[in-house]
Amino acid sequence: METSDRRFNLIQQVALCSAIFLVAFGVHKALAWRETSVLPVPVTRQIPLSGEDKNLARNAWRYFELNRSQTGLVTSAAGFPATTMWDVANQLAGMVAARELGLISLQEFDPWMTQVLATLQKLPLYRNELPNKAYNATTLVPIDYGQPEKRQEVGFSAVELGRLARWLDIVAVRYPQHAAASRAVTSRWKLDRLVKDGQIMAATTASGKEVWQPEGTLGYEQYAAYGLSKLGLKPTQALDVKTQTQLVDVMNVEVPTDKQGTKPNCVVSEPYVLDGLESGFKALPVEYAARLLQAQQHRYLATNQLTAWSETNLDQAPWQVHNCVVADGRPWQTVTPGGEDATAFRGSSTKIAIAWNVLFRNRYTERTYKGMRWLADPQQGVFAGFYEESQQPNRALTLNTNAIVLEALLYNQTAQPIEEWASNSQVVSRSTGGFSLTDEN
Repeated sequence: METSDRRFNLIQQVALCSAIFLVAFGVHKALAWRETSVLPVPVTRQIPLSGEDKNLARNAWRYFELNRSQTGLVTSAAGFPATTMWDVANQLAGMVAARELGLISLQEFDPWMTQVLATLQKLPLYRNELPNKAYNATTLVPIDYGQPEKRQEVGFSAVELGRLARWLDIVAVRYPQHAAASRAVTSRWKLDRLVKDGQIMAATTASGKEVWQPEGTLGYEQYAAYGLSKLGLKPTQALDVKTQTQLVDVMNVEVPTDKQGTKPNCVVSEPYVLDGLESGFKALPVEYAARLLQAQQHRYLATNQLTAWSETNLDQAPWQVHNCVVADGRPWQTVTPGGEDATAFRGSSTKIAIAWNVLFRNRYTERTYKGMRWLADPQQGVFAGFYEESQQPNRALTLNTNAIVLEALLYNQTAQPIEEWASNSQVVSRSTGGFSLTDEN
């Protein structure tokens, strides 16, 4: 009888284990099906920062501390004296995030912000019209980005000024003590040069001759146009996103691309995640962002490569590449800004990994973020990302990476688009922060 009882108990245990396995397997399959078949959905709940998140924020803020120039401007790349209008906006984003996360006190923040806005009010303008594409951050001399010691007026970028307009508006709304100075920055600009017939415009010069033409492709164009609308401009054609869109199949995901034919027509994550973080997808449809993320999920499942693709700087020549989900109709291309093949330098971006995770937070984004958040030097800042071919860190240290990391963590802390949070004075007390530098937990 005892033998029979033991055999019965063993059968019960085996049956129970089998049932548990089948349930677990079913749950796994259901989650895997959801990852591949259902578009990601943005999260809307506040999620407290973890200890790892806080360390990442401290690492990112270290870049600002080390690369601040005497004018108050932070340089675009570590040890390099230039900055751009896109990176001035990055600096404002990083400073606001650091203030609200408790990385910098109000007593430090206010004088620095005052200095930055005063500096922007006295920048020599391109043809006395608009900010030049790049400046020496120390001397404020207009330059071509690659030649920081030589004075050159090379034109202006509506895309870059659109990002700056967004952040000047956020600063003005969030900090009334800086509102007048923020608005004084743009009061000098010749705004009608930025929009023509509803399109956003850029100017470049060569041999003393100016070329004034529409700027941007799907993604960056709408992102910038929304920012320029903060200045009272009406870039209606640029904001009409659906008339500019054609869908391209990428691993069974219909990814939005620009049908205007501009080359290189490169689809990257950055304008989508920035629009999500800052406006809650008012410039670009959230569905477009979800499709772009889902394509990257599918690539991971097919290749086992963490995929958070976008524009990124490199720690070696050619110094910058665009990791394109689609480029000129072809999926998974890595090219230089001029469109040359740069497959050997393909890789993922730390800033994009954290941004996708705070916006959509699913199993894939968490896996990618956890796999990349260690890419930093606590003494210098957060690295740009990693190279797929070598599986080694891309140790480029830039303002763009470190600012977007801080911006994403601010969004995570508030669970609101940043411009919405900025208008709500009750979200985070101005006299305290989200956490202090001494808080290690």
